[in-house]
Amino acid sequence: MNPNITIVTAFFDIGRSNWTPDNGHPHYLQRTNETYMERFSYMSQLENEIIVYTTSDFKQRILDYRQDRPTKIIETSLDEYSELRNKISAVQQSEKFQKLIHPSQVKNPEYWNADYVVVNALKSSFVNKAIQANVIETDLVAWMDFGYCRDETTLDGVRFWEYPFDKEKIHFFNIKDWVEGTFIQDVIANNDVHITGPCIVADKKMWPTLEALVYHSIDELLKNNLIDDDQTLLLMSYLQKPELFELHPVSNQDWFVAFRDYNVNPD
Repeated sequence: MNPNITIVTAFFDIGRSNWTPDNGHPHYLQRTNETYMERFSYMSQLENEIIVYTTSDFKQRILDYRQDRPTKIIETSLDEYSELRNKISAVQQSEKFQKLIHPSQVKNPEYWNADYVVVNALKSSFVNKAIQANVIETDLVAWMDFGYCRDETTLDGVRFWEYPFDKEKIHFFNIKDWVEGTFIQDVIANNDVHITGPCIVADKKMWPTLEALVYHSIDELLKNNLIDDDQTLLLMSYLQKPELFELHPVSNQDWFVAFRDYNVNPD
């Protein structure tokens, strides 16, 4: 069987193992590299092809998890995106931006860690680079966060992930509908999540459009001394061209439903 969805993901060490209470961070922010590797080990059980952007030091570990399953490793570094990172950092460090954020949210990394924002902002770019390099054979391509499978139950016993997603749409998973009259500035200030970022699915021909919408959203935010992670960028992308998207509602208590609810080959 040839699964009809290729998965693209990425992993970079942005120092999250040091985001500890001892260093002034909430306990829930800390995740070690080992945590991410363990979570990826569950997704590695899929027979779907997985393309991973990462640095050379994680390459062999990832290949060991995948064994003989179809896998491509693309070595890269966040240093390639230093210009974007510097722009984001400048906004995050500005007094105007810091005063905007609600006090209950200021310790979340999208408000102070530029690397975190860069990694999340580049999801569509990573997918498009793989498409442009002609390393993806399927029509449907899914971005999935490296740590998408929190444990083995997230996989729901699936080995061949396949689902007839509409190829004329970009597929987002949302927890909240947009209300007319809401301001993006308030969405950012209050960490008001509408669209989740861990999983995005689209046909190869649709991914360049999403990337263009995301970068337009980044530019608009930066012009206004604002920035946020992928959740707001995806929301802004949707609001620009809602007719291009299909939204799949998920519970705020369970974002990670792709294998359980969108699969035609349950084992």
